[in-house]
Amino acid sequence: MSFLLEVRDRASVEFIEGYLWYEQQRVGLGEAFHDEVQEHFEFLRQRPDGFTKWRGPYKKINLKRFPYLIVFRVVKSTVVIFSVFHNKRDPKLWGRLR
Repeated sequence: MSFLLEVRDRASVEFIEGYLWYEQQRVGLGEAFHDEVQEHFEFLRQRPDGFTKWRGPYKKINLKRFPYLIVFRVVKSTVVIFSVFHNKRDPKLWGRLR
């Protein structure tokens, strides 16, 4: 079963900020970040249930190459992406950003 994907505004902003920062560091690195996030989004559309709860009802998946995690929740037949969160940020901050 393929799930729908909803990316919340905050997650979109974080994703774009990450892309721009990496692209500024080296041309093409932002594209690599973009591609990895998109691959994880697609994986979550196909198999969102294989993850344990992280905080309350939220789950997370870590990117492999970049120090980011994707925070999400499954609501009926939709995977809702709440954050594309940099691992070096204070994890307590994430709760206030929701």
